[in-house]
Amino acid sequence: MKNIGIIGGGNMGEALIKGLHKSHNVHVCEVNPERVNFLKNRYKAFYEQDISSLVAKVNIIILAVKPQEMESVLGQLKSSKDKLFISIAAGLTTKYFEDRLGEQARVIRAMPNLPALNLEGITGFCAGRFVNEGDKGNTTLILEALGKGFGSVIPFEESQMDAVTAVSGSGPAYVFFFVEEWIKAAMTLGLSEKDARVLVCETLIGSAGLLKQLRSSEFEELTTLRAKVISKGGTTQAAMEVFLGRKFDQMMKDALLAAKKRAKELAK
Repeated sequence: MKNIGIIGGGNMGEALIKGLHKSHNVHVCEVNPERVNFLKNRYKAFYEQDISSLVAKVNIIILAVKPQEMESVLGQLKSSKDKLFISIAAGLTTKYFEDRLGEQARVIRAMPNLPALNLEGITGFCAGRFVNEGDKGNTTLILEALGKGFGSVIPFEESQMDAVTAVSGSGPAYVFFFVEEWIKAAMTLGLSEKDARVLVCETLIGSAGLLKQLRSSEFEELTTLRAKVISKGGTTQAAMEVFLGRKFDQMMKDALLAAKKRAKELAK
């Protein structure tokens, strides 16, 4: 059982509390009183009134605040020594934290995603210059609480982290947007909103179940799976020709590139 501090009680902060509070001593610092009350009613943890109180009681600090709020938080952590810091802020590099925390700060940069709220997240992370193997092991165990254990946390080089952010960190929004438009399109065919939602969501969930069996397999197998639905000259091919004709593949590449570029900009 570890003493873990979480600064920030938003969506990802809540996911961390949810995944960790039963097996560790979790201390939370959140500035919004309404949010604190919400969390208290759901999760058994220690809720601290300020960052200094939290720092005194933990040896691992998870920074779950927005990049725009990070400077203010770090200003209250400069005197913290012998702590492991885990940041889940998009774009901010390990050097960004080392420069501001000083004293050879041990920093992990991680990028979980929103399915962590249901403990089904995937997280990529990289280690700063002063992190040791024990820190990496502890980080992996902590972040696995956001997913389904082994395999839900993947180490990367820091040069890859902006890509991880663009692909999996932002990824759930792409899925939700696609589903939203899919439902709207279904309604234009004469389906009720209720029926459109059920058809689209259940199709997505069922397809995701098939994807789980292939998630570590070769790309060609995904193509083969798609081909099982497409009959030459059939309805699915007619739809796919529209996607390809509108260059959906290039649109996806452009979208991910824009997200990666923005992640880099956040570090400046």
